[in-house]
Amino acid sequence: MSKLYKNSGVDVVKTDQLIVQALKFIKSTHNKNVLGNKLGFSAEYKINKDITLCSATDGVGTKAILAAELGIYDGIGQDLVGMCSNDLLCNKAKPLFFLDYFACSSVIPKQYTEILKSITRACKKIQCALIGGETAEMPSLYHKNHFDMAGFLVGMKLNQKKLRVKKNDLIIGVKSNGFHSNGYSLIRKIINDNKINLKKKKIGKKKLVDILMQPTRLYHELVNEGDLKKIKALSHITGGGVISNFKRSLPKNSKFEINLPSLPQEYKFIFDNIKITEKELMEVFNCGLGLVFVIDKTYYRHFINKKFFKLIGEIN
Repeated sequence: MSKLYKNSGVDVVKTDQLIVQALKFIKSTHNKNVLGNKLGFSAEYKINKDITLCSATDGVGTKAILAAELGIYDGIGQDLVGMCSNDLLCNKAKPLFFLDYFACSSVIPKQYTEILKSITRACKKIQCALIGGETAEMPSLYHKNHFDMAGFLVGMKLNQKKLRVKKNDLIIGVKSNGFHSNGYSLIRKIINDNKINLKKKKIGKKKLVDILMQPTRLYHELVNEGDLKKIKALSHITGGGVISNFKRSLPKNSKFEINLPSLPQEYKFIFDNIKITEKELMEVFNCGLGLVFVIDKTYYRHFINKKFFKLIGEIN
């Protein structure tokens, strides 16, 4: 699927009345230090003229159900950290500390230990302290080995010069590590409806189970502080897909063109088992890109030689 997507800059926003009401409650708690959540990725709280704290919270969605059904937990903790830390990166913040919330029917030592180890490994990779968390046993809500979890990450960014997005700026996409943590309700439906044996089914040389349980890529490992000084806008590609998430990072009415690379091999599994249009696919999955950002064209060579980085478009 190599296709050109154009954005006209006309963005019709339908605001749900319930959200409007909720925002009134939320904003009533704010003080002058709250800078809000303008990008929709992580929120900002100004400490002083030089330091701003950023915070993000997320979960892993129904990938947790698949992990429980398969008994595979060694990457799900990284999914949790990655969903939070990649949002934080969009605000150009460095991770400081992480907390987790784990809920289950009753604690199964092996399951709990493997998940905690996975969270710990991921925190170490991005130099983030795991400083606490909460474990809740709720047998009336969770059954057998099923569980859910959420993560809470706080980071810091120093005062930075704001870079203006302008015409002819380049759009760079960074490869995802499979489906990350989005689209798993649809993936599980495909598996159940088609009675697919994940441990036997292969896509190319890889077992489907290994593809589906690949952990979310931690983009703080690929984008350093020097890179962030050159980047104008970043977007973490999660639910909603490439186009809608990327638009969130741009000034209102920005125009751009994105030429998506061919879909990774694992998407054959989707097309082979369900009728879905490319537009629908784009609104559910990351389509092989987990991070998209904007740079001035003078920095093209700096970024394009990095592993997993690819030129995918331009600002009009």
